[in-house]
Amino acid sequence: MSAAIAPSTNWTQACAQALAHLHHQLSQPHIRRVAEASPLSDADCMQRYRNGDAQAFRILYARYREKLHRYTLRLSGKASEAEEIFQDVWMAVVNGKDRYQPDAPFAAWLFGIAHRRAADRWRVLGRHAPDAVDPHENVDDAMEHHAASPLHAPDRHLDNDALGKALVEAVKALPLPQREAFLMKAEGELSLEDIAFATRTTRETVKSRLRYAQQKLRETLQPWR
Repeated sequence: MSAAIAPSTNWTQACAQALAHLHHQLSQPHIRRVAEASPLSDADCMQRYRNGDAQAFRILYARYREKLHRYTLRLSGKASEAEEIFQDVWMAVVNGKDRYQPDAPFAAWLFGIAHRRAADRWRVLGRHAPDAVDPHENVDDAMEHHAASPLHAPDRHLDNDALGKALVEAVKALPLPQREAFLMKAEGELSLEDIAFATRTTRETVKSRLRYAQQKLRETLQPWR
């Protein structure tokens, strides 16, 4: 993270500027491919980043930016709020790199931060996680921009746009704990153990939440079968 930053800029703004600069860099396919193709493990990247290797952070960001952004977008249902949570999570990674311990996969740690930052944000705003999309924001456009998602994969039988939208709406209607578990698995590709670590619950609880979520989704999407 090495974007040019004015000396008077505060740390939060500096991080936001650096992340925006990095996001712009990784929008260039050849730079993104180099980062994504690195043979380094996530744990190796974090160790190198702790030792001052900025390229290691770029590799992690390239690997997880799409998954994390889709998770925050579909969790919140509001594009601007998802973007703020997304940036908060990466700034927490920057600020917490020296405290990171590889006692769980990096993905579980990352999505655990997202889980807590989202909860903290909604608590500050004095409300629960939204169950509906803000009518003043076109979330469908934001989702289209991040369309390379398991929720839109052919092997999930989403063979047309209407069914894809129906599934997105069905996910939004899930109770928050079930929605989080489902999205961490579908978007973050986390294991049951990783989801349990991220949400600070048990593997059996995660299994139960996923089972109920899948049951409700099957019922809701019955007309499409």
